[in-house]
Amino acid sequence: MTRPTLSLPRKLAIVLVIKTVFLVGLWWGFVRDLRAPVDTDSAAARLLGPPPASNPSEE
Repeated sequence: MTRPTLSLPRKLAIVLVIKTVFLVGLWWGFVRDLRAPVDTDSAAARLLGPPPASNPSEE
């Protein structure tokens, strides 16, 4: 008796499920608890640039 071969979409689905489980496992093991502190003032300054300097000659 011969074993029927799997179709290409089924093989691809199996590979994708295995890769997803592997990547979730890596994330769960190494990245899940890591957090980067974010200060809203420093983030805004970084995105918007420094505040414009006032020009006393225009006042």
